[in-house]
Amino acid sequence: MAHKNILSAESRRKPQHIHSTLLAQFCVTGLGNHVRASHALMGGGGSGGGGRAGRALRLLLLLVLALAAVEYLFGSILDASPLRTYLYTPVYNATQSTLRSGERLSAGWPRRLPITPIESKKLTQVHPSQVKTSRVHFNISTLLDTTKHPLLNMTRPNVTEDTSTPLLITKIMEGIKNLVTTEEFNLKMSEPTLPLCDEMPPDLGPISVNKTEIELDFVETKYPEVHRGGRYSPPNCTARHKVAIIVPYRDRQQHLAIFLNHMHPFLMKQQIEYGIFIVEQDGNSDFNRAKLMNVGFAESQKQKAGGWQCFIFHDIDLLPLDQRNLYSCPRQPRHMSASIDKLNFRLPYEELFGGVSAMTLEQFTKVNGFSNKYWGWGGEDDDMFYRLKKVNYHIARYKMSIARYAMLDHKKSAPNPKRYQLLSQTSKTFQKDGLSTLEYDLVDVVQHHLYTHVIANIDEHS
Repeated sequence: MAHKNILSAESRRKPQHIHSTLLAQFCVTGLGNHVRASHALMGGGGSGGGGRAGRALRLLLLLVLALAAVEYLFGSILDASPLRTYLYTPVYNATQSTLRSGERLSAGWPRRLPITPIESKKLTQVHPSQVKTSRVHFNISTLLDTTKHPLLNMTRPNVTEDTSTPLLITKIMEGIKNLVTTEEFNLKMSEPTLPLCDEMPPDLGPISVNKTEIELDFVETKYPEVHRGGRYSPPNCTARHKVAIIVPYRDRQQHLAIFLNHMHPFLMKQQIEYGIFIVEQDGNSDFNRAKLMNVGFAESQKQKAGGWQCFIFHDIDLLPLDQRNLYSCPRQPRHMSASIDKLNFRLPYEELFGGVSAMTLEQFTKVNGFSNKYWGWGGEDDDMFYRLKKVNYHIARYKMSIARYAMLDHKKSAPNPKRYQLLSQTSKTFQKDGLSTLEYDLVDVVQHHLYTHVIANIDEHS
């Protein structure tokens, strides 16, 4: 009875403290019962706990139950108490304005439009007046910094959330996450990794080309092993080369279907990891092949975590005739299309670097990419040759019997009357003309089954 009176007096003085103590005892008792029950269900006792997986699951369940008890106790009893100050720590400075998601992006990579699949498979000319565009100022220094960190997602905005995180609960959840991550890592480590693909894949040789017109919708139903966006990785080995195929494009839909139908089986046979990017010029200016390839380089890098290792800049009307013409990362810049049927399989001049060419990330950025100034046909490939020569690269080529291509029929474009004047200035101006000065309006980026379609307005703004 004396004990009861003392408890009553104590309750009158500190009712909330006693209520908290009783509730804590109740929660601990209930938690103990739940743990014992879960221990029995998980095979605890004489069977050794069911191995490592059973112990991990029991620990996970124990942490979850502890979390529930803590949330119940602190959430209902201490909602307005001083302890809340220590349990919750804001992730922002309350004296400063806070951004919500999407209000501010990192100063490096520009924001790109969301990639959404569309029903129509046909390429259509989209005008800036119909679509909201984003002006892109390419930052080459940011690219070089981010490529040093392969796991960095270059398209993810750097934003601060206006949220508060309970510190104790965060620590518990981090422990659970670390436990699960460790188990997954151990499982992955126990799985056999794929071997590297052969440096020279087997059974490569000459192939034929089908130039018959074909519907793009039909081609899009083929090649199920290709992933959305025109991406492919060999299923039975780890690719040695990660290659972006950059194709400048305008008003060549009949060629696009033939190109995709020919290139995918050709590239898959070579056991490389690749993606095909069709870069379409919007607007009314003359065709600028070189600037489109700069755009393709910039946008393709944002499509792959860690970026691509090397780039094949590819005219849409050229189709390779030999699988031994490897679309891989070259030690020196490689001119791929040295031997074309309509040129009698002869190289017109030694400095030629047009048609199809391959460069690594380091080689392409070292020369500041292509020039942005060549509007109309001709000159941009010779300009690239001079850039490469200026920084002491030399042009590599396969044997003429291997570097063979078939050219699709097309209407010839009007030559650029300023090309010779521009070429005379390349060695002096290439560091100030190229990726470092690239600007364009990004109209859209759409992932189709067999290719990623980039639409950009590259007209110069006054």
